[in-house]
Amino acid sequence: MTRMLIVALGLSAAFAAPALAADPSYKIVDRIKMLDGGWDYVVADSDHGRIYRTRADGADVVDVKTGKVSQLTSTGNGHMVVVVPGTTLGVVPLRSPVKTVRIIDTATDKVVADVAGGEGPDGATYDPFSKHVFVANHNGGDVTEVDPVAGKAVATIAIGGGKLEFPAADGAGHVFVNMQEKGEIAVIDVRDHKVSATYKMAGCEDNSGLAYADKAKLLIASCGNGVAKVVAADGGKEVASLPIGKGPDSVIYDSQRQLAFIPCGRDGVLEVVSLADPAHVAVVQHVPTQVLTRTGAVDRQSGRIYLMTAVSDPSKPLGGGGRPTPKEGSFEMLVVGPQ
Repeated sequence: MTRMLIVALGLSAAFAAPALAADPSYKIVDRIKMLDGGWDYVVADSDHGRIYRTRADGADVVDVKTGKVSQLTSTGNGHMVVVVPGTTLGVVPLRSPVKTVRIIDTATDKVVADVAGGEGPDGATYDPFSKHVFVANHNGGDVTEVDPVAGKAVATIAIGGGKLEFPAADGAGHVFVNMQEKGEIAVIDVRDHKVSATYKMAGCEDNSGLAYADKAKLLIASCGNGVAKVVAADGGKEVASLPIGKGPDSVIYDSQRQLAFIPCGRDGVLEVVSLADPAHVAVVQHVPTQVLTRTGAVDRQSGRIYLMTAVSDPSKPLGGGGRPTPKEGSFEMLVVGPQ
């Protein structure tokens, strides 16, 4: 009787316990025609249902509900539009004029202010702790801190270590910056405006993309030699070293689903990384995309990933970074959705 009771209770518990949700499966669900022109980072404004992609002479704005594309002209020749939550402001690191960071009003398409930046303003991130935007100056070895509401630069923070790539913020007083040539991550103390630590990522070369996973408190960096490094945000201890495709640029993090996405432009694959269990971080899916697909953004409402791309033109010489030259008329946004 006792044995039967134990078995019965075990079966009852098994049926009553909720099943663990499997990681969703992703695939290309749409393609949105875009204007010709080079691109760098893609940014999501999920509060307003928009995706921003900058070009040499403006920016394209995708409405995530309708798929319709409109344009902004106030962005100029920028790398990205950093959305400032709770406002209609956007912060744009410019290629030209040099050493300039632009603040725009995305609602009116007007320039609010041009502020002094460093050498080659490039990747940038909004920091919820300070409510400021931190712009990594690619060629200057420093970071410009911009107060977008006041319309001014408030600090220049020396990083050192050569060229800088993408930054990420934890919202708790730290901004992390990729030091591309050293395979390191610098940690900025937002209160002191100084570098408080440097994390060495063994075996990482040419690190570009960087994201902060808030629930797991991990940093995930994409490296140009076919690996992604996952390290503890507090202390920099390596948690995982993951094989990925070649030619990565950005790392896209979906906090709601605890997944990171790494588009690899040379191999034409989107790596899906689960961070739900910090002790078992792993690549859970390889989504075929196409060559040149290297940056994107996630709409947190739908979980869809928007990846900028184009078809390679073999008749043209290689472009910047040794990448194939895009074919005229082939520019589009791939929309990758969970199933």
